[in-house]
Amino acid sequence: MNPLETYQSDAMERPLIRRRLFWALVVSLILHAGIVLWFRQTRLPEFNAAPVERLVPRIFNVKNITIDEKILNGSEQEQEAPKKAAPKPALKPLDLPAERPTADVSEGKMAPAAPTTADLVKPIANDKPAAESNEAQAIARVQDSARMLLEQDLNSIKDSILKDQPANVSHSLIKLPNTQSGDAALADVQGMSAASGRLDKLLGNGLHSGDAPVSLPGGALFEFDSSDVRTEAIEQLHKLGMLIRRNPNVTFSIEGYTDSFGDAAYNIQLSQARADAVRNWLIQNMDVDPGHIQAAGYGATRFLVTPKPVDMHSQVSIDQEKLLEQRNRRVEIRFKFPKAQ
Repeated sequence: MNPLETYQSDAMERPLIRRRLFWALVVSLILHAGIVLWFRQTRLPEFNAAPVERLVPRIFNVKNITIDEKILNGSEQEQEAPKKAAPKPALKPLDLPAERPTADVSEGKMAPAAPTTADLVKPIANDKPAAESNEAQAIARVQDSARMLLEQDLNSIKDSILKDQPANVSHSLIKLPNTQSGDAALADVQGMSAASGRLDKLLGNGLHSGDAPVSLPGGALFEFDSSDVRTEAIEQLHKLGMLIRRNPNVTFSIEGYTDSFGDAAYNIQLSQARADAVRNWLIQNMDVDPGHIQAAGYGATRFLVTPKPVDMHSQVSIDQEKLLEQRNRRVEIRFKFPKAQ
């Protein structure tokens, strides 16, 4: 495109643009002038200031006023004469004891003598009127009665609460959620309770050749993926220590087992660490003979529950298999009796 043609077209449009701007300016001025006039003549009630309450209004209208003629024709003397002040009550003079100073004259010098005790001036009013003491006693009686009523109400509320409460309330020591982890924890608690009953029976009846081993659930003995003994299992370990001390001729074998999950070498290491933890606790806390306790870790072997194939890409399948193999994670205590000679 030729630049000269573009320049000529712009030069031709300039007068037209100027005329349009001029008329637009005129219309704008007219509109603004109209808006200003409209706001000057129109009062918007929404923007009026809220009326302020005043004791005396600024402007008031009076239609008819009636004035007594006597007030207007009053004598000037009455208007100019000041009002006489009310007579002041006469004050009674106080009777003060007469002071009689005395002096002792000795050797031409005057020395003041000891002053005489003057009578005390009687008080004008009493310290506490009798009426005030009676009111104080009445207030004290009301407070005492109110306190007694409040104590009675509190006692009645306490009695009603005690009556409404059932006599026998079953409190669960362990409250587990209704989930798979809760089911696993419940199985551990039940397994530990069964092991505790079995240890009580062995303590009462004694050990005999051929007795089945005692199985302690690993979830109740140790924290997850750890060999630290839980405080909840100390009672059962204490019973096991008493059983070992009562049978010095029996060798106790502590065996650790895991489930099928995880690396085989790691499971062996974890099961050995857990068996050693139980043995060390018994030696340190129950003062048992270390020669009568053996510890061994067997890892993922000797399953009580046969493992099933698991979809490792499904967390639900993994959780179900872990719950199924709950019994495989355990610590067993076996008894080895001396051979008969």
